[in-house]
Amino acid sequence: MIGLVSVIFFGGLTGCDRNANELIPDISEDFPAVIEIGQLEVVDQDTINFINDKQRGTLAYIRSDLDGSTELFVGDDDGDGEGGAPTGYEFPDCPELAAAVNGLTSEERYQWYLEHGTLDCNTYKDAPDIDHQDGALPYYFGQLGRAPALTQGGATFTFIGTGDDVCVIVDPETVFWNQSIAPANRQDQFAYPDYFDDDGDLDLYGGMSSYYTGSPGVEIGDFKGFYTDSKGEVIEIEYGECNQNGYNGVDGAHAGRGTTEFCTIDTDQQEGVEFTIVMETWSVPLNDGVLSFGVSVMNERCPRVDTSECFIRNESLTSAGTPRSCTDKLENAQCGGKLASFCCANPEMCGDESYVEDRLCQSLFDIEGEKVSRADWCEANPEMCCENDVELEIEGSSGGGGGGPGGGF
Repeated sequence: MIGLVSVIFFGGLTGCDRNANELIPDISEDFPAVIEIGQLEVVDQDTINFINDKQRGTLAYIRSDLDGSTELFVGDDDGDGEGGAPTGYEFPDCPELAAAVNGLTSEERYQWYLEHGTLDCNTYKDAPDIDHQDGALPYYFGQLGRAPALTQGGATFTFIGTGDDVCVIVDPETVFWNQSIAPANRQDQFAYPDYFDDDGDLDLYGGMSSYYTGSPGVEIGDFKGFYTDSKGEVIEIEYGECNQNGYNGVDGAHAGRGTTEFCTIDTDQQEGVEFTIVMETWSVPLNDGVLSFGVSVMNERCPRVDTSECFIRNESLTSAGTPRSCTDKLENAQCGGKLASFCCANPEMCGDESYVEDRLCQSLFDIEGEKVSRADWCEANPEMCCENDVELEIEGSSGGGGGGPGGGF
């Protein structure tokens, strides 16, 4: 009897992942673990609103996919009635700029800006054929593979100090929210578990390039220096200037998986000085072993910029570099305070489908006070239902973990 029990017990152990190998994604052959992005422009909100065709002064955001089909006509131009749309971003005092961008799509505006690098009227008129940013990108979306054992992965880029405060923002895929487990006063919008396997994490550091110890594109470094004092003691000096405050003012804090990280860097007295930003890979999503992210440098202090999940959108990318199916709807639902409705309509995007409680969803599928089926509700709210857009991608894991549905695709 004892022998039989022992066989059963040890047989059960053979099916256990005692070394947690299922939590370690495979190394990607297509995406390197260390990349160098190049130089990013310290960009203002007006430039981003121009690319996305939003009115001046509105809350800015960046996205990985831009409309490449709708022509945007400036001023009184209506495109001779052959389609297109009136622009939301005008150039009332600069007809030269208005003429240059008239009829371009958002995607073409982005390319135009890369070639010219300015929206200042006089700067453009004085030199209309020059890239005034010398190739610096207004923002960047990219992907990182898992680093080999005992090595550090991540991405680096540079920017030039302006003499003022700048805000560096990075958003790893995809979205993250805390579950509400309180028995009373529960917030239903947080009553659904986040899908763990599609979230990654990047830690943000930065300082003057002259203090950076790494080799861009080859090896991730830091901003630490050392000297030996008169007593022979080795003293460490921290030259990093990207300080993040956590709860209760704790210095050097970092956000968790799928969550934006940001810091204000004061470049006073350092105009024209090159800074290096380091995004260290902390964890890579298990669903595909590749960490997608978006990053930008704004010409404002971080408290004056939208540093939430809603500033960098559609950062979860496929291997082809395009946004994963329904990611935009997931993020828009979260940013619009409609996460509960979205999760009820698309439980495969919000963790374990069995967790969605019928009593919660029944109260959400409502049209003008009348309870309706999911199908009818989705027909009335196509922006909230994934299959109305494209068929969902359900990927298996490239690591040890099992496949299955996942949020943030």
